[in-house]
Amino acid sequence: MNRRNLDRSLSVITQIVIYALLFLLAASTLLPYILMIALSLMAEFEMYQIPPKFIPTILRWSNYIEMWQAQPWGRYIFNTLFATVAVLAGQLLLVAMGGYALARMKFPGRDFMFKLFIAFMMLPGVVTLIPGFIILHSLGWVDTFMALIVPSLGNIWGLFLMRQYMLSLPSSLEDAGRIDGANRWQVFWKLILPLCKPVLATVGTFTFLSMWRSFFWPLIVTRSKEMRVIEVGVAMFSSQYITNIPAQLAAATLSSIPMILVYLFAQKWIVQGIKMTAGYDR
Repeated sequence: MNRRNLDRSLSVITQIVIYALLFLLAASTLLPYILMIALSLMAEFEMYQIPPKFIPTILRWSNYIEMWQAQPWGRYIFNTLFATVAVLAGQLLLVAMGGYALARMKFPGRDFMFKLFIAFMMLPGVVTLIPGFIILHSLGWVDTFMALIVPSLGNIWGLFLMRQYMLSLPSSLEDAGRIDGANRWQVFWKLILPLCKPVLATVGTFTFLSMWRSFFWPLIVTRSKEMRVIEVGVAMFSSQYITNIPAQLAAATLSSIPMILVYLFAQKWIVQGIKMTAGYDR
């Protein structure tokens, strides 16, 4: 009886420790975001007070109004949304078709091509930065939507995820489709693709988040205000001599809302897609 009580006590203590660690981890993750919101509602002089303040004395909603009036945010939002939707649609189509070809079609060099794609994943993005800009400049695409969209259409990680998931689907689905008279495209579009919704949701969510918060590449390939995206607009509140921190944090707060909503909406599909793919062992 004492042994059973001891085991039960140890189990309760273990659970308390685990939940305490999870709470600390969650707090450390949320604290920067909460601090960003609080600072965006402060007067600038409040941010430098000693001891530091974490709650504004007066909520200065005027910071958001000043932020909105300082730059053409309507244009920034349109540019970001247009580029994001175009890349999202292009990536989903390309990774779905490429994953199907690498998983279900047999052709010479298929496995070598897949290994080559995986090898390219090891290259840091900065390696292709200058060559990519030179190519865009020679094509006359700098400061255009083509510069924001076309280089982002490739997604090797999404291609890998889609291939691995399609390998786990039974080949009897394709055989049944061919018996019913479906051609290769109809098998892919009507049978295989509808079963890949979890992986498509996973790739689509990460693509949206990546494009929405993209900063370095748009900063390089855009020059005019008319082609800036949201993250570049947020950075424009910093100059060589002064930074309007409340306005910058207000812009950062608003720009993060779509990312949070998309993640919350697609969280189920993300977890399901990753679990299914990770659980497959060829």
